[in-house]
Amino acid sequence: MKIDHKRRFSANEPKQEAVKKVKSQEPDYAYLETVVREKIDFDSEKICCITLSPLNVYCCLVCGHYYQGRHEKSPAFIHSINENHHVFLNLTNLKFYILPQNIQILNDNKIQLLNGIKYALYPTYCTKDLQSFPKQCFDLSNRAYLNGFIGFTDSAAYDYAHTVLLLISHIAPLRDCFLLNHFDNEGEFIKRLSTCIKKIWSPKLFKHHLSVNDFVTYLKVKEGLDLRFIDPRFFLLWLLNKICSSSKQLKSILNQSCKGKVKITKIENETEENGPIISKVNVKPFWVLTLDLPEFSPFKDGNTVENLPQVNIIQLLTKFSNRQTYYADTLFELTRLPQFLIFHFNRFDRSSEHPVKNRNQTVVEFSNELEILHAKYRLKTNVVHVVIKASSTDGNAFNGDERSHWITQLYDDKDEKWIEVDGLNTTEREAELLFLNETFIQVWEKQE
Repeated sequence: MKIDHKRRFSANEPKQEAVKKVKSQEPDYAYLETVVREKIDFDSEKICCITLSPLNVYCCLVCGHYYQGRHEKSPAFIHSINENHHVFLNLTNLKFYILPQNIQILNDNKIQLLNGIKYALYPTYCTKDLQSFPKQCFDLSNRAYLNGFIGFTDSAAYDYAHTVLLLISHIAPLRDCFLLNHFDNEGEFIKRLSTCIKKIWSPKLFKHHLSVNDFVTYLKVKEGLDLRFIDPRFFLLWLLNKICSSSKQLKSILNQSCKGKVKITKIENETEENGPIISKVNVKPFWVLTLDLPEFSPFKDGNTVENLPQVNIIQLLTKFSNRQTYYADTLFELTRLPQFLIFHFNRFDRSSEHPVKNRNQTVVEFSNELEILHAKYRLKTNVVHVVIKASSTDGNAFNGDERSHWITQLYDDKDEKWIEVDGLNTTEREAELLFLNETFIQVWEKQE
C-alpha cells in the first residue's frame, strides 16, 4: 500500500537517524543502474514538488523530481517506497543517498556516473580547461554543441536575460573568475550567477541547451528585480551594479576591465569676442557608453530595410571627441578606455505610447575593428533587436505596440567565426552582414 503524501511536513528535517555509510561493492549499489540521466534537469527551480519548500531538497535520480528530506515520512522517503526509486542527490551538499535504507554513498568520487551528475549540477574548472575553450561537445543524445555558445529553452519573455548572461560570460577576466572560483563565502546571488556562467561553458551538458527560469525567478522574488519594463541594457547595468555590491573580488575585476571614464564640460555664454566660458567640469565613470542615433521618422508601410537611414559608428563617436558639435552646450571627452568597451545604441523613447513600434530603426554601419583615441578594438559581442508583430494572444496587442526580441551574436576567437544565438538555435553568421540588423548593444575588446 502506498503512503499518503497529503500531510503537513515541517520545513526543517528532524534529527536524522544514523546514516549508514557503505562502499560501492555492497548490494544496495545495484540501484545505481536505475539512474536515468536524461530525466534530470538541474535548471528547474529547486523546490520540493510536494511541500514547495526550498529547504533540504533532494533530486530523485530515477525520475528527476525534487523532494524534501530523507527521514521517515518525508516526501523523499515516501517517494522512494511508493515509486521504487532509490537514488537521491542532496542539492546543497552534493551527497548521494540510497532511500529508504538511508545509506550514504561514501566513495562517490570513484563512480563515473555520480561524478558526471555532480558536474552537471555544479561544473568545476581548472586553468588548463579554459585554454581549450571553446570546443565541440556532445550531450547525452550525442547532439553537438559549442560550449560558451549555448541556446536557451525559456520563453521569449526571458531573451533579455539570455543575451546579458552570454555577454558577460564572454568578458574573459570575468568569465575566468566565475569559472575558477567556488564562491563558498559569497551570498546567494553570486553563487547562482556563478553557476549560470559555469553551465554556459560546461563541456558536459546533459542537454545541449539551458534555462534561466530559476535564476530570473530568484532575482524577481529575492532581489526585487522589476521585470515589467526590462531590456538588455537595463538588465546589464542592474547586473553589473549588483555584482559590484555583492563581491569585492568581482568588483575589482569589473573596475579594471569594463569601467571607462568620460569628462563632461558644460559651456555657458559663448560669444564671438569672449569665446566659450567653462562653467563646470565633471569626470564620470561608466559601464555602458550610450551612442545617440540621428533623428528618425518611423517606418512607413511598404518601406524596406534598403530605405532606412544609415550612419557609421565613427560618426556616432564624434560626440566624445571634445569638439563642439550639435551638443552645443556640452563637451564630452573619453579619458579612460576600458579593456572591454560596451556601447548602447539608443533606439527607444520610453515616454512614447508605443516605444517599440516608434523606435529609431537607423542602421549602424561598423566593421569588426575600431580605433578610438589610438586604441584598437575588436568586436566581441553584438546584441540585435528584432520586432515580433503583436498578435491577439500577445499582451502588447491591446495597446497597439509590438514586442521586442533579442538575439546575441558572439565572436569565436579560436575558429575566427561569428555564432548567432537565437533562443534554442545557434547558427554561424557572416561577419559582413552583422550591421544589417538593429544593433542595440556591442562589446569591443582592446587589442594589444
